[in-house]
Amino acid sequence: MRVISPIRMKRKARLRAMEGLPRMAGLMPIEGGECNAVSASSVVVKRGRIVCEVMVSNGLLRYSNPEVARRLLERYPSLSHHACVNAEGRTFGCVMDHTSIAHLLEHLVIELQTQASSNPSAVFVGTSEWVDESAGIARVEVSFFDDLQALHALKEALDIINSLV
Repeated sequence: MRVISPIRMKRKARLRAMEGLPRMAGLMPIEGGECNAVSASSVVVKRGRIVCEVMVSNGLLRYSNPEVARRLLERYPSLSHHACVNAEGRTFGCVMDHTSIAHLLEHLVIELQTQASSNPSAVFVGTSEWVDESAGIARVEVSFFDDLQALHALKEALDIINSLV
């Protein structure tokens, strides 16, 4: 019988959670030749947060629209109630139909982590900004309590956004 140490088991779970994410700071490369409208070109796990460089391939898809917002709210109705610092109001709902895709990704990662958390009072925060808007490069940072959960939420959020745009 082969015994695997808890440390090695956690490493294997971490590798499974990171499948499909880019190689950076020990992460695995994206497998396959899919061409997604939105992808993570790098992900760095830092203490308490993930930092993700996001590539948005099509200039027309760099911002959300009312249809994308409507479809997201059908699946995640609490998204519009997220606290959000923006020029139009106090919630993400004030801007989610015309905000950057990176900002949408930020809030979707937060929503997915909130749903997966075993702590009902868990609070997650994030930021997003264009690094080079004309090239479609943005940076998204999101806090976490569990790095595996955060990486899974990031991968799922990217898949969801790519299915909508």
